[in-house]
Amino acid sequence: RKEKKDNMKPKHPDEQEIPFRLRELMRSREALKRPAPGKRRVAEEKQQQKSKGPKAPGDVPVPRFRRGKGESERSYICRMEQEVQHVLFLAENQLQREPEKEETAPEKSKRKKEFQKRKLEKARKKREEKKEDMLEKSLFQDTVPFGEVVTEPPTITSRPRGRGPAEQAGRKQLLLTPRLGQSQVSPVSPVSPVSPAMSMARRRILEEERARVIQAYRDIQRRKQLERDRA
Repeated sequence: RKEKKDNMKPKHPDEQEIPFRLRELMRSREALKRPAPGKRRVAEEKQQQKSKGPKAPGDVPVPRFRRGKGESERSYICRMEQEVQHVLFLAENQLQREPEKEETAPEKSKRKKEFQKRKLEKARKKREEKKEDMLEKSLFQDTVPFGEVVTEPPTITSRPRGRGPAEQAGRKQLLLTPRLGQSQVSPVSPVSPVSPAMSMARRRILEEERARVIQAYRDIQRRKQLERDRA
């Protein structure tokens, strides 16, 4: 029978090893206190980039010199001279800048706010036009209550355009009338002519009344919509 080695009493109390988890924890704490050279260099470069801030287009980057590991003094000086000559060449041949004419950050933010304001205004107008269209459509819809019964067809009160005077029912000249011996048919009474002035005046009155009713209906619909929005 094999004895379990878990949770056993140590054989030598003075020679106990540190547990693995505790060793890993101690090693990670030491690594945090003393970061590796590579990681330290990357952190310094990131800090330098943040301190520089945003560059304007056309700016010549300023070189930062640091002697490399194992680099001789002569090669280090030659490298610095080459980079300085390169920076001078770029500075002499760069485009002529006019900072006073360039847009600053506040002006850009102001233009952006104006664009957003115009966009919101356009969306608001579009919503209002959509509501107007819905109101126009509702004017041409009839609400029929449930259970309504129609016992007769609708009565036409106006004559279609381009048509002659409507003949009365039963007064139409039929083809069989002469054969049936009914030659004497009561003549159709002519339609009394309406003066153009009276017709135009009546049409204007009807149009004004119609416009007034439509406007009143729109006001009622708007008031209901505002009450629904507030609720």
